[in-house]
Amino acid sequence: KLMLWILHTFYGIVGNYGISIILLTVLVRSCLFPITRKQAQSMARMQELKPEMDKIKEKYKGDMQKQSQATQELYRKHKINPIAGCLPMFLQLPILMGLYRALMVDVELRQAPLLSESIRWCSNLAAPDMLWNWSSVMPDFVSSGEGMLSPGPYLNILPLITCALFVLQQKMFMPEPANEQAAMQQKIMKYMMIFMGFMFFKVAAGLCIYFIASSSWGIAERKLLPSMTPAGSGDDSGPDAAKPS
Repeated sequence: KLMLWILHTFYGIVGNYGISIILLTVLVRSCLFPITRKQAQSMARMQELKPEMDKIKEKYKGDMQKQSQATQELYRKHKINPIAGCLPMFLQLPILMGLYRALMVDVELRQAPLLSESIRWCSNLAAPDMLWNWSSVMPDFVSSGEGMLSPGPYLNILPLITCALFVLQQKMFMPEPANEQAAMQQKIMKYMMIFMGFMFFKVAAGLCIYFIASSSWGIAERKLLPSMTPAGSGDDSGPDAAKPS
């Protein structure tokens, strides 16, 4: 109900539900900016610690337990939480659930176009975008639409853009694996992205718009804050740290 109220409020201002979803994304990401900024700082600090992580990996080569313990001790020493990057995602879960339900139950979003009526392939934000009917060139088991792994008779482009941005974000945000366990976790994440591609292929276009706008915001935010020096790291620990600037 809260998501519907916000969407209808934005719609009353701009007169378009596609733009309203983008404005909702801007509102959500603006509220999460202090947290995502700390996430970027944490990632920057982890990148600075990569030489020390490489030393730990070489020192305890073949002993995964000691390697993991030494890595965790290094994180504690520099006050880094490696799982802090998951916090923005968990904070968005209630919003995503509310938005998903809103798109499914609100009759006013049905047949609502992305931008205008002229964009025929995305004229219903409560359904997949249906860019191209590929049933004439695809096998029956692909275009039948029966089962989760059957895409259906249409090529939906927005879910593919969503997953591509997810993969790009993962490459940009995930630090280099400190050990074999972390490398394995990142490989699992890549396979999960492929699985999510199947899961997202039939979701409502409005939900994809939210993810595309949110991912684009995250990428732009990361590009605008690449050289940020986190407190307590880098040059702050040098001999000139106490000198006034």
